[in-house]
Amino acid sequence: MHRFKRLCCVPLLACFLLFTSILPGITASAATTLTLSATPNPAENYVALSWTNSDKSQPYSYMLYSKSSHDSTFQSIPSKASVKVLNIYPDVTPTVSFTTWTEQGYTLPKSASLKAWMEVPNQYDPKGYGKGLISVDPVSITSYNANPNAYLKNSDGLYKYDTLYFGAWDAFASEDLSAAAETATDAFIKTGRGVLFGHDTMVDNDTISMPNFFKLAHYCDIQTISHYTVLGNTQIKVFKKGLLTNYPWQVGGIGTVLNVPMSHSNQMAFGDIWMTYQQPFTYPNSTLVTSGLGTNNFYLTSWSNAAMIQTGHSNGDATPDEQRVTANTLFYLSQITTDTSWSDHKGQDLDAPDAPAISGITHNSGRTQYTVSYSSQDNATGYQYYVESTGENDGMKYDSPTISTSIESGMKGYSIAVDNNPSGVPDGSITTTAGSYTFARPSGSGFYVHIAADDNVGNVSAVSTYHVDELVSVTHPVSVGYAINPNSAAPFTAPDVQIVNNSTIPIRVSVQSLSASTGGSLTLNDVPPSKYADWSKLTTVQTRSNIALGLGIRETATGSGTWSEIDRTAPLYASDIAGRTFLGILNPNGAAGTLALTAKYGLAWDKAYTSVHSLSLFFDLTD
Repeated sequence: MHRFKRLCCVPLLACFLLFTSILPGITASAATTLTLSATPNPAENYVALSWTNSDKSQPYSYMLYSKSSHDSTFQSIPSKASVKVLNIYPDVTPTVSFTTWTEQGYTLPKSASLKAWMEVPNQYDPKGYGKGLISVDPVSITSYNANPNAYLKNSDGLYKYDTLYFGAWDAFASEDLSAAAETATDAFIKTGRGVLFGHDTMVDNDTISMPNFFKLAHYCDIQTISHYTVLGNTQIKVFKKGLLTNYPWQVGGIGTVLNVPMSHSNQMAFGDIWMTYQQPFTYPNSTLVTSGLGTNNFYLTSWSNAAMIQTGHSNGDATPDEQRVTANTLFYLSQITTDTSWSDHKGQDLDAPDAPAISGITHNSGRTQYTVSYSSQDNATGYQYYVESTGENDGMKYDSPTISTSIESGMKGYSIAVDNNPSGVPDGSITTTAGSYTFARPSGSGFYVHIAADDNVGNVSAVSTYHVDELVSVTHPVSVGYAINPNSAAPFTAPDVQIVNNSTIPIRVSVQSLSASTGGSLTLNDVPPSKYADWSKLTTVQTRSNIALGLGIRETATGSGTWSEIDRTAPLYASDIAGRTFLGILNPNGAAGTLALTAKYGLAWDKAYTSVHSLSLFFDLTD
């Protein structure tokens, strides 16, 4: 029996060693089978993400990471459809009583108003600003400081919450985190779970000192200002567009002004700044401080799964705008899931269409109606994604390969304004979806057309402006010289006559007259080219008497951007001109058309002569 036991132990030991030696291979294989796919949904303006993990040996949790074409680094992104929040509030005396949408009544310190903000029905939503998707458990900072993990974790050691919120009261009632609470909060953040810091928490200066809170400031990419320096207002302005500004509440695009209670910043933010204080700053002693890419002009800033909001200076009061922004931020920071799919509403079309290219303006015969033509195209926003898995048994992390996609909502139309203001802008409403727009002529000798292109999710292009001035402005040579040299293989030479249309509208080019003039040593007679069958056989008297001088357009085709219409490419001879004769229509804005002189002449010159011709051109507006 003893020998049998020894023999049995050897294979068992061998199996154990073999198992442990291939364990890294198994986990490596699991990592290689973590795959991610992304499908844009332009109609709803999000990217649908899904991922698979072939390792079934243990449960996994996941975090998604994204980088848009405008970002330099990846950040973790939201991945939760519902959010459970632990609100750590400072101990204060004033209380508030309220009833949530689940018909439960509460009386809490006013500093714990987050639960009321998120769960009390209001005129905007019957389930509160949390829309029934955000649930809040409150705990005082005193209790949290004494035993943080008793509130953060279940009895099995697993975390209970998606996001922590520290607030909201002025200077957080001067209550800092304990050392134990700072350590526990740091560990919570490191798992990828979210944390939202309220007003005056992450600060350590000569007036307010929160050293343990400030140990966590690096997660928000925040630095302190050594001297107490504030900047604030009762209005904030949207500075960055994305999920945090439009999900689950649409709070407005870039430049939208929101109303909040009086508050201020007291730190330098170097991360993503979503909202800034509106100028002019009305908070007493507001001082703008900048340092590199950092600024103290921020109401809300974030980086990955941590953020800071200036809510709290008002001691528990909050406007509807502020409560909506808070709800959006809590969603934004909830970034760990056990699901394997997510609709990334952060993956939005953020790029405006190109500024419209205005090709020109035409009008009817009476100049009462004008038509402007233009074009633009929408631009996609590119994204890169990867998913990180964490084994819930062994804590090992694996990343999927990075994938790329883009989302483009498509053109919605054009917003157009016609006025007498060179700096005018359209009002933002869609005027037309077509590539041309006809309008009545405004009063005055000139006007401006301003066009912006809009896409289907509200991104607006830069404004293109076209100036219509019904004054004719052309540039042309004062004089040109032609020469006849009988000793040359090509006896007649003459430079081109270039006409530049400086006007903002097309002009008609006509010949008023072309005739021989006095002033030279010899005055020639203008005759038709058919006067002689063979001009090369003229006598000296004929040579010194007659010439057939002609003028034509050098271009042989229209549509090249110079001439929009050509009536005559064959030479128009002086003898044929009995009055104003139309040549062609020259396009506006610097189009340069070329006229060319040609001639029929004799070659029997007995000496050198000079002769003068007068050319008169006529320019007018097209009908």
